Amino acid sequence: MVLARTNDACVEAYSPATDLRFLYADVTETTRRLSAGHGLSQPASLVLGKALAGIALLGIDLNDAEETLCVSAAVQGRVGGFHVELDNNGHLRGYLHEKAPETLPASPATPPDDFCGRNAAVKISRLRPDGTVRSQISFATEPGNPETIFQDFLSTASPARLCMAASVFENSIERLCALAVIRMPRCSKATFSHAARLFEDGTIGELISFDATLVSLRDVLGLDDLMTGPTRALAFGCTCSRESVLHAYASEPEKVLTSWISANRPQDFRCHLCGRRYHLSVEDLAGLLLEKEQN
Repeated sequence: MVLARTNDACVEAYSPATDLRFLYADVTETTRRLSAGHGLSQPASLVLGKALAGIALLGIDLNDAEETLCVSAAVQGRVGGFHVELDNNGHLRGYLHEKAPETLPASPATPPDDFCGRNAAVKISRLRPDGTVRSQISFATEPGNPETIFQDFLSTASPARLCMAASVFENSIERLCALAVIRMPRCSKATFSHAARLFEDGTIGELISFDATLVSLRDVLGLDDLMTGPTRALAFGCTCSRESVLHAYASEPEKVLTSWISANRPQDFRCHLCGRRYHLSVEDLAGLLLEKEQN
């Protein structure tokens, strides 16, 4: 199941004069869709949304059409952790380990520290179409929030700064986006430090919360030559379907299917990646049992 219509997108920008690379992603619509599907509280939605924004930034470099990028994190906080996925078609999906109770922080755009905890164990994987691992890296971060996780990963190869911004209106997420700057080999330390300060003092966060146009970024960063590549559309998209659910239940032993049918017990299945619910009637189960007997 895929909902293709979305305003979400990611894009790469580059300044030839300074050799600074920028990565930008907006995942507002996907965050809203998955938050509703999983029944998340607002602070928990922000955690999942920032995890989606982080993987969207990494996915800008995902070139293999048959590859899926996965980021899993186990944290000590109340959300327990998260799992997010992005395929090369721009389809995003994911979930939190725990929904977390509705506890509004002092700043509605910032989840409480205890939602993520003091540290995280992270695993980033690239999967082939058959689900086997093409490559994988594991590491730990402190604290355990998505900003730190993706900042640390982006900084493994080159110095980088990351800003994730959320704007909330009447308990609804109005915007959730992320911007990263990466120091490329020809960039001077002084040039990168100037850009990094704008990330650290809140200037970039305030900007992208409301306006992330190329003109605004040029003005704030002082980079007249900043240019962008092709914009890549992102959308909520899950691989679950009624057919896949029926296939999964068809693998149940005959005695299990028979017991459900005899007890008149239809089955409900909820996709852990997107929250969509599927209902299998007793008639559906009887059809699976008949097919099993005939085979």
